Amino acid sequence: MFSRDKWDEILESLSANWFRTIMTSFGVLWGIFILVILLAAGKGLENGVKQGFGGMATNSMFMWSQGTSKSYKGMPKGRYYNFKTGDVPAIKDNVQGLRFVSPRNQLGGFGGSNNVVRGLKSGAFNVYGDYPEIIKQQPMNITSGRFLNHNDLEEKRKVAVIGESVKSTMYDYDEEVLG
Repeated sequence: MFSRDKWDEILESLSANWFRTIMTSFGVLWGIFILVILLAAGKGLENGVKQGFGGMATNSMFMWSQGTSKSYKGMPKGRYYNFKTGDVPAIKDNVQGLRFVSPRNQLGGFGGSNNVVRGLKSGAFNVYGDYPEIIKQQPMNITSGRFLNHNDLEEKRKVAVIGESVKSTMYDYDEEVLG
């Protein structure tokens, strides 16, 4: 119910302490402004990270080896361990919750592109050696033909897939990619 006495008391209090009223109003407005700016900055950062991952599945994990930093049981510091395709079954068996394990061999290292030549034409491109499961983790727009399969690997066929990564969306392989 509307009470005129309560509103009169509120207006009298606000006008009696006008400096406190202005400072309180400014503080509230400033707080709302900062909140909006921080939320916008957070959303922008989130969008930037998603765009940086391209079309990669959001629940992917990557493993690679580097040189050791300490010697161990007589072995020297700086030794390297290289994953092999024979490690794939061991990783699948010993790491719970994995749906796909897709080894990748990249020519030129991280972020590197290589000079690819065909006839008189050449260009710098990323060159990967992949397994068929990678298409479920990193969708690609294949310009023509098909993606490789396990028969290609078993028969050691020479297959080249020419395409580009999907960069506009991120996938969770349980949802869109597997359809």
